[in-house]
Amino acid sequence: MSFLLAEPQAMVAAATDIEGIGAALSAASAAAATPTSSLLAAAGDEVSAAIANLFGTFGREYQDVVRQFEAFHGEFQRTLAAAGSAYAQAETAAAAALGGAFAPTAQAATAAAIPWVPNDISLVLSGTGVPIVTAEFLQKANNYIGTTVAQLQGLNTPEELYPLTGVRSLYFNRSVQIGLTTMDNAVYHQIHDLNQSVTVFGVSQSAVISSLYMRNLAAGLSSFGATPPPANMLNFVLTGNEMNPNGGLLSRFPGLVMSSLGLEFYGATPSDTIYPVRNYTLEYDGFADFPKYPLNLISDLNAVAGIVFVHPQYLNLTQAQINAAIPLQTSPGYTGNTSYYILPTEHLPLLQPLRAVPGIGNPLANLIEPNMRVLVNLGYGDPNYGYSTSPADLPTPFGLFPDVAPGTVFNALANGTQQGINHFSADLQAMASQPVTAPTFSLPSPTEIGAKVAALPTPQQIANTVGSIAATNYAVLLPTADIATSVVTSLPAYNAALFTQQLAQGNLINAIGLPIAADVGLATVAGAVEFLVLTEAVVNTLQDIQSLIP
Repeated sequence: MSFLLAEPQAMVAAATDIEGIGAALSAASAAAATPTSSLLAAAGDEVSAAIANLFGTFGREYQDVVRQFEAFHGEFQRTLAAAGSAYAQAETAAAAALGGAFAPTAQAATAAAIPWVPNDISLVLSGTGVPIVTAEFLQKANNYIGTTVAQLQGLNTPEELYPLTGVRSLYFNRSVQIGLTTMDNAVYHQIHDLNQSVTVFGVSQSAVISSLYMRNLAAGLSSFGATPPPANMLNFVLTGNEMNPNGGLLSRFPGLVMSSLGLEFYGATPSDTIYPVRNYTLEYDGFADFPKYPLNLISDLNAVAGIVFVHPQYLNLTQAQINAAIPLQTSPGYTGNTSYYILPTEHLPLLQPLRAVPGIGNPLANLIEPNMRVLVNLGYGDPNYGYSTSPADLPTPFGLFPDVAPGTVFNALANGTQQGINHFSADLQAMASQPVTAPTFSLPSPTEIGAKVAALPTPQQIANTVGSIAATNYAVLLPTADIATSVVTSLPAYNAALFTQQLAQGNLINAIGLPIAADVGLATVAGAVEFLVLTEAVVNTLQDIQSLIP
């Protein structure tokens, strides 16, 4: 914990009670957000449209008041907690029980949040593809940490992921290992040499690095050796964590190794670490919130779309959005120090390309999204949630089929159909009310034509561009071959291990079904990676061609 050991028991209980109230308030506010501000659009000729608008306005004003109260509560709780110190195991159990008393209906067993204050120094690491921590990055990361600018320190790490960050990038496991060494040295220096407590902020790949560092600390493999720092000297804030115990891609398929791509599926972030951890996940983030049931291809496709459209958004969230994060359920009796949060995503990432179509794209997406969301959510086990509602602290590998009654799915689809029609109707009415502007055309003047002719590329420029295009497209062959190698070698080996394991347990259905489910999920991810590699090559080629056009 990040507190001293001289806190009176009364102050510990008070801080925890306030935190439990705040967790309940945030969860209740988040649960009320949709029904109080997103009422279904009524048909244009119905009186209920005015009523919906009236109550929608009232709901939004209510949420503003709640957010202000949450901000006051958070500041008061942090002040009280900062005056105290680490609380004992019995207090943690009491906090969990208190949290359960205030939990919302949809998440009946949400964990009480761990009282949190930032430490003396906050080491901020960036994510994949962003090796340098900028001042802007520090400022945005501080929305999750809540410290002063002077206490923020950027820690640069490779953050490479072959082939997504380039064909000459480091393998993921090599990049992670270098980052792990860098983190170990930095934390050791701050705590051991300078006697300063440390908060570590990690996003995406650096969240994986942080997770592995927790393992090393517990196993005595860090620079601290057999005497790791006490709990009041170190804590973590993780976002977009690929090692989420229940949802991270690297924990959904534990033990898988794709050597040709340098990918190791490390398993789950320790949930029993002695250090306080806050773990934030965006709904439908394919890296941190991968479907539990990968036989659901629609859910898989939505997850890989989430890698592109959702995963990069953690540092773009406002303070209000972060404060509205929903605490996730943990296992009964959980006394660990990790608080898990989900950040709702407004739209399915799978439909983002459709929304980009001018004119009719957004109405069509709104028409099909309610039912599409039901189908996507079934990949997580519940048609109402885009994340697994089973305990967030338990390592949860992928499974075969969700345990959902057909009637539940039918009712959800029926409601979704009505909702989609309402949204589509409202969108069409809004489009009809907008004036149509015809495009204008004009012929170029002789002077403009002459300037264009004079700007035509030289033979040398054409030759250089052709060479660049050839190099770009040739470079695609290597990652394509490596992805294919992983699919035809690593996946069969993983399938054989699954088959043998399940057969030894006497479960013939899982012995046959789990390898198929793994193939569907992993092949979808592999296909998405190949698609991104090819897309980058196409974009670079088009840019080269465009450079020749005056």
